[in-house]
Amino acid sequence: MAITFDILKPEAKIFQELKKNPSWWARFKNDSSLYIEIRKDNQVNVYFEGGSVARIHYCSKHKKLQVFTHHKYLNLPAPSKSNAYIECSGIIDEPKETNSEILVCDKVIERVKTCYSQKHAINGIVDKEKWSEKFIQGTLITQSSDFHLDSEFAYNDATDKNRIDLIRCDKGVITFVELKRIADGRMLHKTDESPEIVDQMNRYKDFITKYSVELLAYYQKLYDVKAELGLPVPQIRPFSINPEPHLLIFDNWTKETTGRKIHRERLIDILNREKINFSIQTDL
Repeated sequence: MAITFDILKPEAKIFQELKKNPSWWARFKNDSSLYIEIRKDNQVNVYFEGGSVARIHYCSKHKKLQVFTHHKYLNLPAPSKSNAYIECSGIIDEPKETNSEILVCDKVIERVKTCYSQKHAINGIVDKEKWSEKFIQGTLITQSSDFHLDSEFAYNDATDKNRIDLIRCDKGVITFVELKRIADGRMLHKTDESPEIVDQMNRYKDFITKYSVELLAYYQKLYDVKAELGLPVPQIRPFSINPEPHLLIFDNWTKETTGRKIHRERLIDILNREKINFSIQTDL
């Protein structure tokens, strides 16, 4: 089964409606702690620290934008045991209180930051060693608008399932980046046999090589859509694809031990042996 890259339509109704800049959309765009991604099925997702704030799509039946968010962000009960998300386009741009400039969407953003972000916090701080991959990913994105283009790129073909964490565009060159914490069990075995991450990165490399032409065309369209909507985009429009995926290892260990030192050294030796393109980052 061939992969189809042409589902994303810059002329889709959802993007035409979002260009009208409804008040809740402007609030999402103007909050620097949030980031917004365009999806290949002509939907839009808003995120905070890697967690979903809202999913937006255009409903052709009702001829309007629809916004779905978690019921707790609206301070409402779940619609059912099997569904925690509420379609809230009818209320999200209304004042929270009479004659108030605070909209429902403002309260949604506020609750996301308290309900989601602080769930593992002690006195407002999450210990670095407990940082989730989602939190790290989301923070990296909000700090890298100069070269961030996309996240959670997912495509499946007849043989493989691919889901790549970060897509950057540096000086017009697209690089696919896989993010892993250093203690991730897929990064290192007890023996020196090749860990799962090696197979994963090689699979990504084969995928990128096979579909480089289609991927470039797709990301040029995505870049144009983001730019038209006034979302942050890299300065230079994509014009080429880096065939080598990059492994970004986040070392969030704060206490050094002999075992951790050996773990780090073995991991580096194996990745070098397997010719994996990688870097290690220790802070955000």
